Formats: sequence, structure tokens, C-alpha cells
Amino acid sequence: MDTILIGPGHVAIAADRLRAAMLKRLGIPMFLGGKVKIRLNPTLNPMATVPVVTVRHLSGYSYELTLPCEIEASKLVRALVQVTLLDLTNRKPQLRDIHVPFWLTVGLTQILLSQPDLVLVLKKPESNGKEMVAEEVVRTVRRHDPFFRVRARLSSRRAFDFSEIAMPSPAHIRGENWKDFQACSNLLVDRLLALPIGEQRLQRMIRLLPDSLNWQTAFLKVYGDLFTDMLEVEKWWAVMIVQFTGQNQYQNWTLLEAVEKLENLLKLPAEIKLSDADSPFDAEITIQQALRGWDFEVQKSTFQQKINQLIVARLKMPRQLIPFVNEYGRIIETYVVQRTQIQSFKPRRGQARPKVAPIIDQTIRLLDGADRRLVLFKPKVLTPKPTKQPSQSLN
Repeated sequence: MDTILIGPGHVAIAADRLRAAMLKRLGIPMFLGGKVKIRLNPTLNPMATVPVVTVRHLSGYSYELTLPCEIEASKLVRALVQVTLLDLTNRKPQLRDIHVPFWLTVGLTQILLSQPDLVLVLKKPESNGKEMVAEEVVRTVRRHDPFFRVRARLSSRRAFDFSEIAMPSPAHIRGENWKDFQACSNLLVDRLLALPIGEQRLQRMIRLLPDSLNWQTAFLKVYGDLFTDMLEVEKWWAVMIVQFTGQNQYQNWTLLEAVEKLENLLKLPAEIKLSDADSPFDAEITIQQALRGWDFEVQKSTFQQKINQLIVARLKMPRQLIPFVNEYGRIIETYVVQRTQIQSFKPRRGQARPKVAPIIDQTIRLLDGADRRLVLFKPKVLTPKPTKQPSQSLN
């Protein structure tokens, strides 16, 4: 694990330098933002998560970070990037918490880490046990090619689809997949910045987040002249991957791969708490569970994303699974349409508002039936039988 030591007298300088580097990359002039309170806890594990706490005040916002004294450079940079993004979105009072897309935080983090001139002031231990201030260049890529590691990573691994980057499952951000996610997010943010007036577009998307239902809505408001919907973004991203790595994103999956991909696509990332006193942990739930437990506004945006993912997945599915992709998409879309109609229903005198429960029950029954039939198409993985050793006669 590549970790660095940070001291209380130097982490503030690191935060200022990162903020300046990020605003410069986005083409945003320096401005006086919310206060950032950083605590160092020597008992924290270097692998501990670093949550950013947003505190509302009458005069604005402040942010709190609790960091271990030993931390991965990328984790430190990511936390400080997240603070700066939140500060950009909170330029005016908000009634709700703002969700900054994870790919944007990770992508900007990787771009900053690849800059040869990014230098942090850090505390480095000397061999005699005394500490000294050192200028540490946080850079792990070659000077002449900031995409050297991204290119090396994606040339040997399958790049994620845009829908996977947009709504990653817990499996996408663990182990080797996490490195793939970092590389894809890096490339995605760089390619968005490379679009015509790319810096201004990304600035505007960030500032529209507070006034939008979700980041996808803000994205399409800004990039609507280039992409009519998220499916167009998916196709554009596939072209970017082909140009960058030579990978064909639309090569058909095998039957086993396709069933597993479809099963994973029908899962949703969620945070689960076992009790009020426990911290939430990442998990995956089924669409059926989301139908029972999620508010419709959350369902609506999430399910629309799933419909787009199914449309893209159809391009890579073997022929025998295409009816399943169509069926799942039709079931989800029908549910969204019916719930939207109920939501906007204005009853006349004597009319009762249609009930939601029967629609949820019917949708779950249809999804359960499709799930049972999909399992029948999953090829059995045969394990080779152990070969019998020839018996030896004892003399």
C-alpha cells in the first residue's frame, strides 16, 4: 500500500494546493469558499474510509474531515476533491444534500494525481526518528504521457460501460475492478473536458446539481446539444474506448457471460443499516426490493437508468437472451409509466385515486417469473472429474 504521512501543520497547505490545482483544471477563478475543518486521528487505520461531513450555517456551509495520520495519497486527494466539488455546488442555500457523481470525484482525482507539477507539503519521517518538512511530488505516471497507466490498465482489461461508471455496484469499486473504475473515470472526465467548451460545460453541470433531480438531469441540460439521452452518451463512450484502446465494446458475450451480466445489471447498489445505531454499509438489492422499499422519485430515476442499460446490453446479448432483455425493460418501463400516471392523476368528483399496491405486486410477480426462466438459460459449469490413479500392486 502506497501511503504518506501527514502532519497538522502541513495538511492545510496540501488542501490549498489541491483546491487551486482543481479549480485551474476546471477553468474556475479562485474564490472564497466554505471553511474546511481537518482533524488528524493517529488511531485511524490507513485503510479507513474518509467521509466528508457538510455542516449548514446561516451564512453558508463548512466541511469536516477526519483523516488518519498515515493515508494513501489518492485517498487524501479524493477527499479534498470531494470537498471542493461540494463547495462549488453549495454556493447558495440548499434544502437537501447534493449528490456529486462518484465518477466525477474519482476522475478529477486521477487527473490531478497525473499532473507532474502537483506537489504537496507533507511530513516525512527521517531515519533517526525526527520529522522534517519535505516537498513530496504525488505523481505516479510518466511526465510525457499522463495517460500511461490508464492506457496500460485498459489495454489488458475490459473498460466499463458508461452505465456501469454512472451507477457502479459495490463489486465495481472493489479489488481489481476499483483500478478499472479509476482508469475509466479518469478517461471519461478528460474526454468531457476535451469537448467543445468542455471546461465551461463541466462547470455548469456542477452548478446545476442543486437545482436538478439528479446528476443525469443536469448532465443532459448541459450536453443536450451533443447527446439527446443517456443512450447516446453510452454510444459516444464506446467510441472513445475504441479510439483509446482498440477494444470493441459491442463484441457479443458468451451465453454464460451474458446471463451473469444480466443478473448483475438487475441489481441495485444500496446502503443498508442493521439498526439505527449502526453505520450503513454498501450492499446490492434486487429491483423487487427497491419496488417495496424506495420512494418513487428515487425509483423513477434509477429505473430509467436501468432501462438505458438494458438497451445497451441488448447490443451484446446472444440471440436467445434478447427476449429476456426486452421483457425486463418492458416490465420496468410499464411500471414507471403507470406510477407516473397515478402521480399526476387529478380525480374528478366521485373518482378515487388508483391504488399503487396492486401495480407493485403485479410488477414483482412479472419480474419473479422472468428471473425463474432466466436461471434455466444459465449454462452449468462442469467441474472435471478427478482422474483415477492406476492402482499399484505391492510386491
